Amino acid sequence: MSYLRGSFEKKEKNTVRDMKRDIIRHRLTILYRILIVLVVITLIGLGLYFNYQNMIYTNYEVLKRIEFEETTTASYMNYKGNILKYSQDGAMAFTVDNEMLWNETYEMQNAMVDVSGEYVVLGDYKGTMIYLLNASGKCCEVDAMLPVQKLCVSKNGIVAAVLEDGKTTWVRVYDKTGSVVAEIKTTMELSGYPVSVSLSDDGIKLAISYLYVDNGVLTSKIGFYNFGQVGQNEIDNFVSGYNYADTVVSYIEFINDSTAIAVSNDRFLIFRGSQKPTNEFEQPLVEEVKSVFHGDEYTGLVFASTDTEHKYRLDVYDEEGEVVFTKGFDIDYSDIILNKDTIIIYNSAECSIYNMRGVEKFKGTFDKSVLVMIPTEHLSKYILISGNRAEEIQLK
Repeated sequence: MSYLRGSFEKKEKNTVRDMKRDIIRHRLTILYRILIVLVVITLIGLGLYFNYQNMIYTNYEVLKRIEFEETTTASYMNYKGNILKYSQDGAMAFTVDNEMLWNETYEMQNAMVDVSGEYVVLGDYKGTMIYLLNASGKCCEVDAMLPVQKLCVSKNGIVAAVLEDGKTTWVRVYDKTGSVVAEIKTTMELSGYPVSVSLSDDGIKLAISYLYVDNGVLTSKIGFYNFGQVGQNEIDNFVSGYNYADTVVSYIEFINDSTAIAVSNDRFLIFRGSQKPTNEFEQPLVEEVKSVFHGDEYTGLVFASTDTEHKYRLDVYDEEGEVVFTKGFDIDYSDIILNKDTIIIYNSAECSIYNMRGVEKFKGTFDKSVLVMIPTEHLSKYILISGNRAEEIQLK
């Protein structure tokens, strides 16, 4: 009897062991299949990516077209891959499917606009009114009570406005409800005139490029302000600053939360820091900078070409200051767009598109005069804005 019981227990243990082995084998089989599927998907993705990188387009087809009333006073901008139209009497955002996102009326003599993420700030140059909108429509309307000189907005709806007050110039910061967050007083005698301002994506840091005269020498000063906890411990929220003698820093811009770029007549600067930005890179510039363009990762500087083959030269820098792309070109450009790893150079009549490897993926002319070209989330699809119509095109 004890022999039978022992034999039964032994058989039961073997059965349990076999079941565990089968379960492990089954799970390993499933894991291997998942890994194989992931490898196949990755290989397909890499294949598609490299195929796109090397694909050359020679033409385009129109996928969609909407028409609207033509007006010579309206201007257009990219708004998250959609269309922003603004003029003296109002602004609207709509899709290429003619779906209205929002519509705001106002009266301005000379409308200024800045876009960051889903936020749009509009102001009347030399007027006093400021409007902040997002994807849902108007967030707030502010009467600054002083003439507005410059405006910028962050991706979370913080607005910085440069306001003229006689010999004093104010840089006033508003939140998305229109409440004043901070105010910086500037004068030519003490700090200089703010020629360029920019907010970080999170709206916590503000960069200002000042111009002043120091012992008869024209000097630029770059100041960084922090409106978070770190800046609360500093006088006027000022956390870092740099002086540059005998140069004019006319352009400063945050390209993300922690990186800002600045360009003067003789140098290119990169600042980094999540709380107190510091000057991490400085490149002397011998040639005159014609234009500055930037994306979230790259900065493009356009120079007059020094060779006889091309009219212009575009140098693209990464966040570390390395030149990752350089190209001579002849298009009398109206705009240059750095979209991910794609470079778009265009004017009203023609367009060239490159990738960062230097491959010219498209070179062609437009069927109708183009005011604005807008990238979409699809790398081969674009929106073209003409005087009375918008078209979504597919490169082919």
